[in-house]
Amino acid sequence: MAIMDIADSRLFRHAYGCLVGVAVGDAMGMPSSLMTPDEIHSQIGRIEWFLPAPKGHYIHDGLSAGSTTDDTAQTLAVAQAIISDNGKVVPESVAREILAWAESIGALKEGALVLGPSSMRALTLLKKGVPPAEAGKFGETNGAPMRISPVGIINAGDLTGAVNDTELCCLPTHGTSVAISGAAAVSCAIAEAIHCAKSTEDIVDTAVRGAELGAMRGRAVATPSIAKRIRWAVDLALAQDSEDEACKSLYDLVGTTVATTETVPIAFALFALADGDPMKTAILAANLGGDCDTIGAIACSIAGAYSGISAFPKAAVDMVQQVNGLDLKSVTAALLRSRTR
Repeated sequence: MAIMDIADSRLFRHAYGCLVGVAVGDAMGMPSSLMTPDEIHSQIGRIEWFLPAPKGHYIHDGLSAGSTTDDTAQTLAVAQAIISDNGKVVPESVAREILAWAESIGALKEGALVLGPSSMRALTLLKKGVPPAEAGKFGETNGAPMRISPVGIINAGDLTGAVNDTELCCLPTHGTSVAISGAAAVSCAIAEAIHCAKSTEDIVDTAVRGAELGAMRGRAVATPSIAKRIRWAVDLALAQDSEDEACKSLYDLVGTTVATTETVPIAFALFALADGDPMKTAILAANLGGDCDTIGAIACSIAGAYSGISAFPKAAVDMVQQVNGLDLKSVTAALLRSRTR
């Protein structure tokens, strides 16, 4: 497919919306990340647009409005690995790109607070030469679903391919059944949304199927069912009388920590609550409390894939790219070209 044909296609518009969704959800949730709802209310107020991190923020102190975090950076590292390997997902390449990014910003240094626990452990092992299949054997937290969107993009309309590539992508840092299940829920939802977005219910159904298939991959660990928790979280959110009550119920009952069993169900619940509107999804995530940037990145990537780039205000698209020096349109085109090789 020619470059112009790609840029004019529905596939491109929704794939581009997906990657922009990662950055928008990440940047919107950056200032409130790891804060409680009460802390967000007292220190920031309600977030409805991009804001700088509050002074003294535990992780993001000094970041300006619109800044993205490791969620977007690792997503782009995965995208670069796929592009370099002509549309294939090679665990060694994924490991190389993520490790190169981590070392470039000093994320592996003692006391650095950039990485989640699973990624920090695995990347330290990878740096020592441990093979990807071994390094990621114990990764269970949400680093895998937060950076999986490029896998969904290259597998548009192919759920089996999405699950297979998700497992390969997860191996270097998150090679467990729970992490792969959570990541497969996201990649399959994106693959379906980009290919043929029918309704938010269809996307949730696809995510549940992806979670079920992913749970049979990787090193088996004893955890709750991601698939069943997605259903529960979505039903819980939609049963409430208001968005505020829905978000409080999700925070109190499902949880918003770095656990994959919490992050992924929460992301789909917010996507459903916002009826697939990516900006509304990002705002809900930013005000939720907990791991706001990662929840936002995941939920908004799904919403962006579902609604497409036209659902984002141009000001939002421009801001996240200009502040962070990103060219997500070119990355999208390269990913889509790579899947035709």
